[in-house]
Amino acid sequence: GEWCFVAAEKIPLSDRMRIILLLVSASLAASLHVHPQPPSYRPTVASFAPRASPVCVSTPSSGSELRFRGARELTRIRGGTAGVNKWLASAGGLATSAAVTGAANLFGLAFTLATGSHKLTDLVGSGCFAFSAIATLLMGGNSSSPRLLASTSLISVWSVRLASFLFYRILMTDKDDRLGKVFATTSGTVTFWVLSFLWGFVVLMPHSMSCFAASSAPLDGAGYAAAGLAAVAFVVEAVADWQKWTFKNKPEGKTTWCAEGLWKFSRHPNYAGEITFWWSIFALNAPNLAAHWPGLALGAVSPIFITLLIRFVSGVNLAEARNDGRFGKSREYQEYKKRTPMLFPGVL
Repeated sequence: GEWCFVAAEKIPLSDRMRIILLLVSASLAASLHVHPQPPSYRPTVASFAPRASPVCVSTPSSGSELRFRGARELTRIRGGTAGVNKWLASAGGLATSAAVTGAANLFGLAFTLATGSHKLTDLVGSGCFAFSAIATLLMGGNSSSPRLLASTSLISVWSVRLASFLFYRILMTDKDDRLGKVFATTSGTVTFWVLSFLWGFVVLMPHSMSCFAASSAPLDGAGYAAAGLAAVAFVVEAVADWQKWTFKNKPEGKTTWCAEGLWKFSRHPNYAGEITFWWSIFALNAPNLAAHWPGLALGAVSPIFITLLIRFVSGVNLAEARNDGRFGKSREYQEYKKRTPMLFPGVL
């Protein structure tokens, strides 16, 4: 949720209101028009297709021509209907995710406005991933699918670990000056929580739609590979977070940068792990989305969004700016930057 306070702090008030109105309108539209239901009751477009008019076959030639046209049109309608049916079914997962994620962030907004405290921001913002992932699994009708169980388990463990770590960190440090500036105004507080909702909703889209797919693909070798990569990425992110936290609490952590453990090989191994994790979650759910290209394309927005967010908006940019400001004049730090990749060793 680090990017939320960056955006909330820098976006003008008038633009904040436009963003909030747009997101609230989209959420209400999804809730009112796309209701999550069991597979047998999911919406289809068959009932909306116009019924074929009686075919007049007064003469052999005209009847033959009309029957040919009717068969071609029926084939076109059925092909389009199948694709739209699958899209409407998976959209129910987006409505479920929007409801759960929205409710969690609405609670966070109410708590922040009522108390002025920001100690629950990361606990709620990161923790709602687990609640949303589990809710979409249970309501989607494919709750026994090994592929979806793997996706739900990985997201839930990631969510609980990150939320608990960030909550522990804020309890130890007692305050976060960055959030204090954002929460000083009502508009900043509202903007932060709306963007926190957007973060959770967008990143969870592959899993949310996959849970409401007409059927779930079996967990094959590629699925095991994606799940395994996600598990490795989770460990990398968790270990990197803990290594930096323990380093910062050492005496030398007050005056120098972290270059221990995984930080020897990457200047931001925690963010490298997070990016890899969400690309792996997308790959794990992709077979369930591949039946209709709009769902697959929308699911791909999730890892692209988190990659661009971490690399160019918050995360890496903020950490690099802080380190450059503190250690930029140090020759050793400049050498560390030259020999250590920003994210992935040998790649970036």
